[in-house]
This record gives sequence, structure tokens and C-alpha cells, in this order.
Amino acid sequence: MNQSLRRAILLPIVISSMLLGTLAGAPSQANAKSVTTATKTTVAPDMLLDGRQIIWTSSRPFIYQGTTYVPLREAAELLGAKVSWNKDKRATELQLHGNTIVHRPQTRDFIVNGYTRIQAPAPSLSIDSTTMVPLRTLVEALGAEISSSANPVRQLQLTTDHSTITAEAAAQADDYLIRHQFSGIALIADHGEVLLRKGYGLSGPESLNSPDDPSRIASLTKSFTAAAIMKLVESGKLHLDDTLDTYIPGFPQGNEITLHMLLSHTSGLVSNFPRTEGLSLQQTMEAIKNKPLAFEPGTDFKYSNSGYMLLGYIIEQASGMSYADYIHQQFTGPLQMTHTGVADEHTPTIKGYVSKSDQWTLAGKYYTQPGSGGLYSTVDDLLKWDRALNTTDILSQDSLDKMLTPYSHKNYGYGWMMDQTGDRPVVFHNGSGTGYATGLSREQGDGLTIILLGNHGGVDTLTIMRDIRQLLTP
Repeated sequence: MNQSLRRAILLPIVISSMLLGTLAGAPSQANAKSVTTATKTTVAPDMLLDGRQIIWTSSRPFIYQGTTYVPLREAAELLGAKVSWNKDKRATELQLHGNTIVHRPQTRDFIVNGYTRIQAPAPSLSIDSTTMVPLRTLVEALGAEISSSANPVRQLQLTTDHSTITAEAAAQADDYLIRHQFSGIALIADHGEVLLRKGYGLSGPESLNSPDDPSRIASLTKSFTAAAIMKLVESGKLHLDDTLDTYIPGFPQGNEITLHMLLSHTSGLVSNFPRTEGLSLQQTMEAIKNKPLAFEPGTDFKYSNSGYMLLGYIIEQASGMSYADYIHQQFTGPLQMTHTGVADEHTPTIKGYVSKSDQWTLAGKYYTQPGSGGLYSTVDDLLKWDRALNTTDILSQDSLDKMLTPYSHKNYGYGWMMDQTGDRPVVFHNGSGTGYATGLSREQGDGLTIILLGNHGGVDTLTIMRDIRQLLTP
């Protein structure tokens, strides 16, 4: 037998025999020294769970080859999971917050809901019929947190998952998202009360999406751009019938294209603009200028990212501020949306994925210009945005009414689309970017709100939101 493999198999048995006498408390200094010397293994530091010291009743955690191991069943139960053995799969199953996490002994894999795989730095070890697993991977799989302190001695501090919310009223929605292998973050609220707040799938190779994480929001940005234009209209700095050539002289047919047309996608401008690293806003506008209109301004509907990018530029011209600063001054600051802003390549958000050869792989860089799809946010901040748009705290009722009036056969207003669920008017928008698929659906005047910040590009969030609304609407 290979000597390194023999060592990996035999050493845990040695570890077990040394630690059996100290399961309920800290080992003696002599014991700790003998473990370190004989097996390159040390007893793990004391651990606190939600501020209370853990007294282990099965196997004492230890550090082996740089990895801290804990007894799977006991640690998982301490972190709130229900634990059972699946004899057909020959694996341990953990149930928590609607998730099923499967781990087969002596492997590195933890499979969440059948479609998300995270891998430990080393395989689990079977010691005297106890499965010992790498602590950090177990913590990650169960949505908990871990930190280390050394005051006065080194301790590991574990915190159970207090971020995830899975109310019974949203169980069908949670099950739907799992069955459809949704990846990202979801929030569902009814009249502001959160029923579901949960992360699904991966954000990077070794971490799961957490409901606290920020994400690119893609074209959900357009609701902020439309609101900013209306705020400037309220202050008299803009008028909806202002023409494009007022702000961008020399734009072809710019004297016929109004702000209203840009907001409602009836300008005839092409859909997309160049998204190349290092391309300035001025260069982007020049590229848009050189593309012919799809139709005469005001005669039809064509969704146009280019139009909203130009609106972002006009916001800067009219306000005398950067797009980011104006959005913060008027909206995200007053609403205490502290995790929302204009993203750049250094903004720490969940990672986006694209499908290649039927595999999800990390996406490349996401380039855009402010106005069309440049913001990042969290589900909590977007719920604040939803709540504010049901009041006159940030915009007048006249502005809100204009934003939610359909101006074409596509039922598009300003930054929002309109629909109907039974007798309930619904406003919604979706977004798509390199590796991201987002959506926000809200009942006009309050009611059920659905927020999806997905990190699998190309996913149909409109259908997902529609299906969830039907599941949860009486």
C-alpha cells in the first residue's frame, strides 16, 4: 500500500485513541503534546457557538494537516440542521432552511439540493464510526459563519445562520427555486413582511451565495435612472418634452427624440451599445450616433439600453453631478440603501456564471455605462426601494403615475413594465448582464414583492417571477 495513503488511514485511528479520554473538555498538556509529536495533529482550539462554549459529547475536534475537523453529526446539529443517514445513497443528509446537503464519508464533496457542489480542502475521516469533516466547509454548507480570536487565548467563534428566512407561507416558492436550480439570491415579501430571504447556488468555486451578498442588478438600474429623470423634472431642471440635441448636439434626429421617448423605449434608438474595456462615455455616445434608427421616433417600441445610457449622461449634465453621486444624494442616501451604488470591476459582488458546453463557468468582466445597467445592490436594499416607490417619500404622486403609465403595446412605462395578476396590477422589470439574470416584481400600491438577483446568465427571471406569484397568490 502507498505509504502516504497508509498514513492517512492509520493516523486518524491513532488520533481517536489519544482523544477518547478528553471528549468533554480540553485535553491535558501532556496529551496535546503527544498528539502533536506523534501524529502531526493538534487538538483544535476551543469553539464558541453564538457566544457559548461548545462542550463536545462525541469526538473532540482536532487539526490534521492544517485542517480543523469536527464530528459531522454533532456539529451539524449544533448549527441547527437535522441529520439522518441515507442508506441508499450511503451518505449523511443534513436538512436546514429547506436545503438538503448530502455528504458521503471519506469524500470532499458536499452536495446542496442536488445541483450545487462545494468541496472541502481534504476528505472527511472515519474514526471509530464517527465521520469527522473539515469545519469550514461544513460551516459554509450550512450558511453559518466562522471567525477566530486570540483574546486571551485562541478561540474559534461560530455563528448560526440568522440571515436566511424561510417562512412556511413561501415554502412553495423555495421548493420551486430549488427544483429549477436557481442560483443567486431571492427575497419575497408580503406588504413588507419578509417571507423568504435566501441564497442559492455558488458564488465562486468554494462559497455559496448568502442572502446578505451584494450583486450586480443589471437592468433593474433603469428604475433608478427613470426616477432620477423624474426628480430632475420635479425640480424644473428637465422637461419630458426636452429633445436629445439639447444635451448632445449633432445627434442624428436628436431634435425629434424626447426624454419621454428615451424613457419609454419609443425613440427608435438601437438596443445595445459597445461594451469594451477602456471605452469612454464620449466614445460610447459616438458609437451610438453612428447607428441608424430602427424606426421614426415615437412611432413604435424597441427596448434600448442605448437610450438609458444616454439618460444617464443627461442626468449628469442636468444635475452637475456624477450619476453615482446624484443617485446617492436623492435616493440611496435618504433611504439608507447602504449597499447600493455604481459597480466597477473591483466591487465585491457575487460572481456571475455563463453556460458553456452545458456547464456553468465563471463569466468574464462585466462592462456597462451608468444609466442602463451599472448598479449593484442587495435584496434588502431593493426591498427598501420597493417600499419607497409605494409612497411619495422620494417622488411625487404625479411622477409615480407617469412612471407606471404604459406608453406602447409592450406596456412599458418609465423603467417599469405593467401586468395584471387577477385584479391586482403588477409592475416589474428584469435584467441581464454578463453572468447575471435579475428581476423585481411588485404589486402596485403594496402587496407581494419578488426580488431575484441571479448569477446564472440567460435565466428567464420573468417566467420565474410569474410562476412564483401564481403559486403564492390566493
